[in-house]
Amino acid sequence: MENPKKSTVYIDEAGDLGWNKGTRWFIITAVIVDVDDEKNIRKSLAQIKARLNVHEVHMRKIKEFERRAYIVKTLSSENFTYINVLIDTSKLKQGLTPIVLYNYSCRYLLERVSWLLRDTNRHADIVLSSRGTSRDGELIQYIQRLISYPDNEVASLVFGNISATSPLCWEMLQLADVCATSMFLCYEERAYGFRLPCFAIALSKHIYKRGAQAIKYGIKFFDDNMKPTKDELSSNKICS
Repeated sequence: MENPKKSTVYIDEAGDLGWNKGTRWFIITAVIVDVDDEKNIRKSLAQIKARLNVHEVHMRKIKEFERRAYIVKTLSSENFTYINVLIDTSKLKQGLTPIVLYNYSCRYLLERVSWLLRDTNRHADIVLSSRGTSRDGELIQYIQRLISYPDNEVASLVFGNISATSPLCWEMLQLADVCATSMFLCYEERAYGFRLPCFAIALSKHIYKRGAQAIKYGIKFFDDNMKPTKDELSSNKICS
């Protein structure tokens, strides 16, 4: 077998895991980028920042629809793959703490990332979006244990170093922010009751699929009963 291609996994999130006090949806996203493709993505991020006159590409801070659309359209032409774990916090079972939920979500996420890396002969470091608290170190230790533990679905040999840093210090995390927020806006109802799936649709070719199947791979619901029905999804969208 050929030597594996070098990649990096960038992990960020959108939403709030609080019960009935934050957002309904919480999304954790991993973006997988081959090292050879990072230069072009950085150029696109620099182009976006210059055009929008911003210091960072942060979808949660850039609220205007057309500016968000410009970000997504520009990045959609680049080469990357992304994977999401989605939690509907209104359907959570009582007794699960936010830390336990986050750790389980990371496990689901890294299982799928590892399948993609294994099947495409890639080896990747993991870069987490930092909170600037002790939780960064705890999460790194959790992932290290997860990777080394033999009795799970994670293909552990595909991962290398794990670190946490701010998107301001490691701008490729800004791509993960765009992907996570685009998926979040696809499911979360905004102030006037609408969802905005158009950004996620524009990035849909980048979602991890097995064959033509994205559900349970690139789009993994924390619990199957959290998956909305087609009627629910179509009832409150303003774009398609």
